[in-house]
Amino acid sequence: MNRAGRRRTAVLGDLRRLIAPLDVLYTIGNLIYRRSLRYTLLTAGIALIGMVANWFGLPGFTVKQAIVLPLMIGGLSLAFGTLLKVVPSLIASRLLTVAQASDLNLMEDYRKSEVTKHLNALWDRLFKYECRLHLAAKASAESPTIRPGETENEAIARKKSDFFRRTNLALTSHLPQVQQMHLVGLDLRYLEDWRDGAYLDRSDTKLVEQFQGNTTLLTARSEAGMTGMASAMLFNPRRLAERFWFLFVTRMIAIQVASAVQRLNRKYGTDFFNAQVLLWPGTEDAEWLKGFEGARADVLHERKAGVRRAFGADFDTAREVLDHMLYCSFALATELRMRYDPDYCDGSLDYDVLGDLANEGRSRRDFQRAKGFVKQAREDLQRLAEFVASHRPELLRPDNTEALRAVRIAAHVDLGGWKQTLRGGPAGGTSPAAEDVCRGIDDVLVLAKRDTISRRLVAVRMHHELTRLSRKGYHKLIKALAYQGGA
Repeated sequence: MNRAGRRRTAVLGDLRRLIAPLDVLYTIGNLIYRRSLRYTLLTAGIALIGMVANWFGLPGFTVKQAIVLPLMIGGLSLAFGTLLKVVPSLIASRLLTVAQASDLNLMEDYRKSEVTKHLNALWDRLFKYECRLHLAAKASAESPTIRPGETENEAIARKKSDFFRRTNLALTSHLPQVQQMHLVGLDLRYLEDWRDGAYLDRSDTKLVEQFQGNTTLLTARSEAGMTGMASAMLFNPRRLAERFWFLFVTRMIAIQVASAVQRLNRKYGTDFFNAQVLLWPGTEDAEWLKGFEGARADVLHERKAGVRRAFGADFDTAREVLDHMLYCSFALATELRMRYDPDYCDGSLDYDVLGDLANEGRSRRDFQRAKGFVKQAREDLQRLAEFVASHRPELLRPDNTEALRAVRIAAHVDLGGWKQTLRGGPAGGTSPAAEDVCRGIDDVLVLAKRDTISRRLVAVRMHHELTRLSRKGYHKLIKALAYQGGA
């Protein structure tokens, strides 16, 4: 079997695992219900033939029998089909309600418990670079200025500690988000929104909602050319598939968790067992659980059985299922960042889009498309650098680092239609086209516009990093729950 055939077989196997017995009963009931009229008409035809045969003295049906038989068959089909539809639906609906009432949605607390890891990752891949930029610019009293006798690395380390202090203040305060942003000097709206979603619960759709509905990201998408028909054709089928997998997987998890919670509470005569006991690694060793003899082994058994029922018998299969339900969000965020963030393309950071896709991607097409885009972007950014050196050399001063970044972003997304001009000739000269680019640069350098572009860049970077953290978090959680310590 070739690679495509093996992949199709694996996907079918994953889908088959997500079909519960209740779903089979519902499907059979729905089939009988929808065909009840057909069965009635078929029986009526047979009865009519039998009645005609009876008129000619042949074995057949009386008029009463010919009327009653179709009605009886049709009524039974309708009633039985409805019963098979309604009862499984009611049972499944009740199990989903039990899962929610058993704190499945509070698995958001597990995500919140990972706050230190999340903030470290956001510092290393996002806020560290903002710190360096402000360090170079020395733009305000709040900037991480170097103290006497202090090296740049020491200043950055000091500001990292300050970053953790401010983020902890923000995450433990309860203020309107914009007010909080101005109070602590950090935009953590996207992080806090994502933290409100729970692992393995249907509420964990925050990143999808951000990408599709957040005003800042929608503006960035528009400027980056990710709102047209071409983008829709490229990503919409993948979005639909991701949504399908997410709904089915979280539904299966909810059913498995609810059933296990009921069994455990019934067996041990208590109401202490909930979704977090099953889905939060380490709860099997909680002190309270030791009071129930044999409960630890039962929790581990129910946990592993439920997770493997949804994700498969081995971790490789589980990773495939996780990518079915999570990868498209990462791919979309990566595409947006690549198109909006020039630093993510030209090696200005300690990482880039090609490295991320090589390490974390699963689509060869995504990588090849990014490779072509990056090649062209680097050429365009080099032309911009030559133009700036010739026409706006003051932007190369350290105190203009943020202004230069705003100009690079504007050129990268072709905000003023500069790309064609820069591609058309040498950097020098005072042609009308060059003057148009200069006017465009001056427009970007207006403080309000420059700050808006920088804030939009941070939003794009934050959203992208959250999709990476989400995938990593799910992989770590699922592995800890069901795929460590052998079968």
